Amino acid sequence: MTSTRHTVLLRSSWATVNIGDVAHSPGVVRAFQRFAPEVEVILWPVRLEERERSMLRHALPDLRVVDGTLDGDGPSTPELAAAIDDADVLMHGSGADAFQSTEIDWWRRHVGRPYGYFGVTVDPLCPPTVATLPELAQMVDQLPPSYLDDDVKDRFDGADFVYCRETLTLATLRSQKITRPDLTFGPDGTFAFDHTDAVAAARLLEGLGLQPGRFACFVPRLRYSPYAKIYGTDPTREQMRRDAVNAATVTQDLAVLAAAIESWVRVSGLPAIVVPEMSYAVELAHEHLPRLLSPQTLGQVRVLDRYWPLEEATGVYAVSSLVVSMECHSPILAARHAIPTIYLRQPTETTKSQMFADLGAPDLVIELDHRAAATVVAAVTDIATDPAPAVARSRRVAANADDALRAAVRACVAGQPIGLRTPARSDDA
Repeated sequence: MTSTRHTVLLRSSWATVNIGDVAHSPGVVRAFQRFAPEVEVILWPVRLEERERSMLRHALPDLRVVDGTLDGDGPSTPELAAAIDDADVLMHGSGADAFQSTEIDWWRRHVGRPYGYFGVTVDPLCPPTVATLPELAQMVDQLPPSYLDDDVKDRFDGADFVYCRETLTLATLRSQKITRPDLTFGPDGTFAFDHTDAVAAARLLEGLGLQPGRFACFVPRLRYSPYAKIYGTDPTREQMRRDAVNAATVTQDLAVLAAAIESWVRVSGLPAIVVPEMSYAVELAHEHLPRLLSPQTLGQVRVLDRYWPLEEATGVYAVSSLVVSMECHSPILAARHAIPTIYLRQPTETTKSQMFADLGAPDLVIELDHRAAATVVAAVTDIATDPAPAVARSRRVAANADDALRAAVRACVAGQPIGLRTPARSDDA
């Protein structure tokens, strides 16, 4: 193997019930296409449905996708075996954790070529901890170097690179004395996803009586995604605990989103559409939001009645006036298209929320505390009155993400460290 890597095997595509998870893989591929077009990225997905495969065929027609698993006899399909033979490096894709321990361990034992992590979060505290981002930062500082399990630390230490999608993960791994890999900040691959289905978006807006540039999007969520309900499985004790938390907090949390909707309709005089980032949010919105909105505002609100494809969602976001989201990936998708956006962070959310401050926009995040309703009303009012500063903020986030992604891609390809990087400041151009 030469020092320059020509083929990357990307293990990614964790789920299809969340358009943010869907966006991870094509986002990473697009980052490599933009910043290292000489490199082939092969996608090895965990879970893809036909809808997502169709999107990949349209957005990335040259992308090679290989299916298969690893067992005691090795790769389960010839195409996966061939991809492993071709790959210069195995790359764990962006996500909420370093999921793929089995694949990493097998690669280390049987292949021995470099591997690394691209835009991952490792949150040692949340869940079950309930905390703001500043509180999580204080907690991370208090963790002893022995906190993470030895096998987890060994995988990270054996990696060629570990690009953390926010600096609280970076602080966590440094505190655990992870020293061997190129350990630095590297954004979520979703920041590079730029594909839209403008035709589907236009059809949707026409059906709802909405005009491009004259509506805002609002994205609801529960504190914990109800995966047992989503997948039709028996809930574990931990999932039962999370369901109880959801039931106790859903009204107070969605009341903040409702306040944002009320403010938008009142100040802008324009309609709103409530849309899902996750599949369960369709039912959530229909069940709870109408009773939290005033009759006058409710007449100006459309609630999408289905879970939508990623490329249709980005097509709608790209022509909206504002995206206010309780999920973290819709603001990323909006920022890519220079759309004003606000992220309402719930206290059960992980350290991944730090990514926006790391990209120069700490004020994009509003914590759902006792001040949240007043804060989001003020923020929405400002954007409805004068959107230019919020447009500039989204452009800054996207540009800073591009800079960091370019560095991560080129370092991965060259097999050389990025070195220590300072996250972007909020006043960067």
